[in-house]
Amino acid sequence: MSETKATNIKIFENWNRKAWLWVLLYAFLIFFTIPVSRKIQGFIYNLFGREFFTYSVIFVVICGLAVFLYFFIFKLKIKNISQYVWIFICAGLYIYFTIQLRRFPEEATHLIEYGLLSYFVFKALSHRIQDWTVYITTILIVSFIGTIDEGIQWMTPKRYWDFRDVGINMLGGVILQLTIWKGIKPDVISRPLKKLSVKILIIVFSIDLIVLGLCLSNTPQAVNRYTAVFQSLSWLRAEEPMSKFAFLKTMWVLILISLITIWVLSARWLKRLK
Repeated sequence: MSETKATNIKIFENWNRKAWLWVLLYAFLIFFTIPVSRKIQGFIYNLFGREFFTYSVIFVVICGLAVFLYFFIFKLKIKNISQYVWIFICAGLYIYFTIQLRRFPEEATHLIEYGLLSYFVFKALSHRIQDWTVYITTILIVSFIGTIDEGIQWMTPKRYWDFRDVGINMLGGVILQLTIWKGIKPDVISRPLKKLSVKILIIVFSIDLIVLGLCLSNTPQAVNRYTAVFQSLSWLRAEEPMSKFAFLKTMWVLILISLITIWVLSARWLKRLK
């Protein structure tokens, strides 16, 4: 291997590690703010009112749109009208869902929070995955982190688990990935589909399914069982139930069938790839 090629590989790997470090730092920042977020929310409510969150998110979206337009027009000199249309559509989606969440306006901040997370995940993945699967894999990783976020909230006093919040977290990532895919259209994501991309996609999707099953299985009865063994966790019995799912065996059968189907289909898919 030539010295130049070895140097290029080393730089590539270093940038990959740095990109994932940003993902980890940002995810830990989200997790570490969980215990104090309600106090911050109450402070803002008292100082500025509930509407502050709604207006702040809309303001951030409009500022982001202005930045995109500036770079598109003056720096990148993009002339493709469809890219501008998609940028406006995605900004409109952020604003629409922010307004829809005005009953609990603080939840709208998750759209921006997890949109930014999806950007960091995309940047990290794009060093290795440079085909269309990067968008789906990014969304699945964002969904996983959003689920862990809600799990930590469930274990935090005066905080609650909510599948709806998991969906909002994921939605923020989906809209940002749509912005990148249809609006920005990065040149780096233009290579043919590779086996590595498919394998990573299937593994992440499988992990998401299993984590979902574990969350649905965390019923009050399950909590009572494992806290009886681990007495130090007995305080979890006082928390609001994560799940009241009544058909756990049926659910796990469906998840198992889904996993088997996914892996069988992916095996056939991989055989067709070079």
